Formats: sequence, C-alpha cells, structure tokens
Amino acid sequence: MFRNRIRKEAGTNVPAPVAVQWLANFTITSFYPFMMEMSSSMTYGFYALMCVFSGVFVWKFVPETKGKTLEELEAVWVK
Repeated sequence: MFRNRIRKEAGTNVPAPVAVQWLANFTITSFYPFMMEMSSSMTYGFYALMCVFSGVFVWKFVPETKGKTLEELEAVWVK
C-alpha cells in the first residue's frame, strides 16, 4: 500500500520497490537448487529462520492498519 502522494506519482516511485522484489525472487529461486544439494535440512532451516526474523520484524516495526483510512496511515508512516 502506497501513500496518496506516492500513488499519484506512481510512474516514478513504484518501479524501484517492484524491481527489488523481482531481484529477491530471482535470487531465491536461483540459489535454492544449490542449497538443496548441499543440505536439505539446512536449506529448510535457513528459510524457517528467515520466516522467524520476518515475523519479529513485522511484529515490532509494522503498525496495525485495520480500520484506518489512508490519511491516518500516512500520518503513522510520517512519524
């Protein structure tokens, strides 16, 4: 979800995060077979650890957005 100001300038601001996401997807997909050849249990352990870190990050740093308007969300992210 992007703030209203960013949405109206979508042609210049949105492609960068999308490109980073595609690069991450490509990297993960490319390295998965090599990791599985080395050790399947370590591969799944690595991905499980990343899920735990991601969950903790979201829990600590991403605010709740349920029931809030876009303007309220913009005020939260500006802080």
